[in-house]
Amino acid sequence: MNETIKKPDRKFYIFLAGIIIFTIMAVLGWIKLHYGFNFGDEGYHMAASWRLTAGDHFLKDRFTGATFLYTLINSLIFKIYPDVSLLQFRQLQFILTIAALLIFGVALFRQTRKYVWLPFAFSLFAFTGLDPLGMISNLNYHTYPHLFITLYLAFLLLGLNSQKPFLRNFYFILSGLILWTMCLSTLPISFVFLSPLILLFFSRRFNPEYCIFTFRDMLYVLLPYVICWLVFIGIFNKAYIINIINSLSVSFSIPYYTKRLGIISWVVIKPTIISTVFLLLFFIFIKKFPLPLSITGCTILSAFIFLIINTSLFGHQPLYYIALPSKPLWFSSLIIAFSILFWLNIILKLLYKKEFNKEEILFVILMIPFSIVSMIMSTFSGLRANASANYAIPAVVAMSYVLVSSIKKNKYGSQLNVLFLLLLLGPFYYTTAKNDWDFTYYDVPPKLANVKIETGFGRGIYTNELYDNVYKWIDAKAKEYTQPGEYSISYIVSPMVHMITRLRPSLDDSYVTSLKPPAYYKKAIEEMERLGREPKIAFIFERILALIPATPDHKSFFFPPRELDFPSSTDPISRYVKTHMTPAAEFEISDNNIIRCYVEKKRFAQKALDKKINKLIKKINNHPENGLLYYKLGLLFEQNNNLKKAAQAFQQSLTLNPNSFQTLNRLMMLQIKEKNYTKAIAILSGPMLKLQPGNADIYYNIACLFSLQKNQEKAIEWLRRALEKGYDNWGKIKTDPDLENIRNSLYYHNLIKNHQLGD
Repeated sequence: MNETIKKPDRKFYIFLAGIIIFTIMAVLGWIKLHYGFNFGDEGYHMAASWRLTAGDHFLKDRFTGATFLYTLINSLIFKIYPDVSLLQFRQLQFILTIAALLIFGVALFRQTRKYVWLPFAFSLFAFTGLDPLGMISNLNYHTYPHLFITLYLAFLLLGLNSQKPFLRNFYFILSGLILWTMCLSTLPISFVFLSPLILLFFSRRFNPEYCIFTFRDMLYVLLPYVICWLVFIGIFNKAYIINIINSLSVSFSIPYYTKRLGIISWVVIKPTIISTVFLLLFFIFIKKFPLPLSITGCTILSAFIFLIINTSLFGHQPLYYIALPSKPLWFSSLIIAFSILFWLNIILKLLYKKEFNKEEILFVILMIPFSIVSMIMSTFSGLRANASANYAIPAVVAMSYVLVSSIKKNKYGSQLNVLFLLLLLGPFYYTTAKNDWDFTYYDVPPKLANVKIETGFGRGIYTNELYDNVYKWIDAKAKEYTQPGEYSISYIVSPMVHMITRLRPSLDDSYVTSLKPPAYYKKAIEEMERLGREPKIAFIFERILALIPATPDHKSFFFPPRELDFPSSTDPISRYVKTHMTPAAEFEISDNNIIRCYVEKKRFAQKALDKKINKLIKKINNHPENGLLYYKLGLLFEQNNNLKKAAQAFQQSLTLNPNSFQTLNRLMMLQIKEKNYTKAIAILSGPMLKLQPGNADIYYNIACLFSLQKNQEKAIEWLRRALEKGYDNWGKIKTDPDLENIRNSLYYHNLIKNHQLGD
């Protein structure tokens, strides 16, 4: 009897196609990580973490910053791998994205027993990583919550689907730990801890056959969350609380942000309304129309929404958030529209006491934490509504599975599910990914990035020639004027400078902007001086170094408006820099866009002296027979307080010019500085007296030196000889401290008495 080998069904081939698409997107996303350098936000997230590894404490050396402690997590990475680069941080974020998607995918499969649609739903994130907006690709206070909310839901689902009590409890405890880490990394989203409580509320209305989440289960989730917070606050207690209060106080004192809190602009409302209509029509076509009309109608809708997004509503949708292109806002608006429609539907089911089916239970589990985090960050984040996209994985999964669950069973099965999913997400995915590729962290797009950074923290990243030159200039100036372990100021909005120079921020925060109130920076400078963190170097940017596309084809760019006129600025930081530091160099981008380098006054003078010494040494190498050059070198070494090298230079000068009185005099003065009085006397009484035997000052100086040696007899003898040679500076004789040891002698008393009688 022949065995029949079961061939893979169509589902497998569609799933395989999805895996191929996912893999292609992941490869392209990996390549994209190499492009675009950012002096602003990306540098801030790195500098704020690196400084904790370089010696700073997250509380003792900062009076703000405790609301975003993703820095503690990133500092562990810097400690494990001190030489980690920006590119490697991006790659780590990308690897964590893929890992989280895989774990989440396994959890979803265990919940739904469906898998074909997953790679298609995940494909955007395989390209963008945890940052769908394409602004900040490293691990920061947006990407960590995106990672943690995905892992939290994955382990929560694994717990809900585990039959073994030990595994069930283990997954719940793990999800609680991740929940705490999420809140620690980004404190404003702490209300996400309510999600297990809300889930418990809904579970009372769920069919036990589909989902059981008991009070005991909720305790297993929340107990590690509560314990971790109690331990953390117990360790850092009052200092941590005070830091949070200070952080919130500074944040709420910035009008630029506070006037936007809770405000939803028409710029956001328009695409949200359009996306809502699109979703409603899309699902109506699926549910109410025959299959041919459904496909036709959804295809037309998909093409039309693509046209709207790609033309920015036919040119009527302006740029959003400074100069961020509006295309990512459409992806955010789709998620917001789905969230609104979803919760309206859930509220209606609760009001009419309708039973939840298995699919709806999954939707609720996914949407509870996402909605909490999305609402909080859309209110408090500077990204506003666009923040929804930064936590989009759970919402996209919920929306995709709603679609898959809504399609009526038919003979085409999985093919149809994927087709409708592509029609729904395709326009938003393509335009978001294309924007991510073109809008490279306020740098030029990859096709124009023709320079590779070769050294330092930015090594391996391709950028434009201007950014590369600025990078090299900053690095060169830091190496010229500073030593490892010293401090610097980078102003304004240029925190990547700290990573380029590896110099810790002098001030409380590395994100120094003109938007923060003067009172904050005044306090920051006071704290800087109290802690002894005065800067050795400062880099002053009058404009944010961000290239903004001037045209859709990215053929021309412009910089943001000038924020600082440094020569006339009177803010606390500008005053400090101009008072305590000296201009050392400038990098001119254009007539009204200049980067200035200031150096601590003492350090600048020292470096100027070092340059003179090196220049003179080169000259001596070309003219070794010139004794005058050695004399000048000795003077410079003496000014540099390097007395040993000064003496060597003067000796060499004397070898070439033995009768140089001025060289002998400087050599004698060096011996006095080092209290080698015997050697000084030998020079004075020997070659100097031989050259100028009638010089009364020589005799007087010898008298002073013998007096300092407490040799009263010799001192008196040489003072007498000085007077015989015509020394007549009686004011000095009477007050010179060098003669203190002979003032009680009879000779000195008689000398002064006779002089007074003579007067």
